[in-house]
Amino acid sequence: MSKYVLRCEECGTLWRPKVSYSLSDFQKLYHYCNVCKKNTFHEILSEDSAEVHTITDHS
Repeated sequence: MSKYVLRCEECGTLWRPKVSYSLSDFQKLYHYCNVCKKNTFHEILSEDSAEVHTITDHS
């Protein structure tokens, strides 16, 4: 998984989603903003250089 830093273009809130696909081909993402309470465009600011791995123990 990769982790990115996105910013809502309406309120400026930063968001750090973990995604399983590359967002590097995109300039913006249309997504729900919890602050604006509506779908807004989010600018993709950067990608964290280290990959994020979630380990789940199913035993």
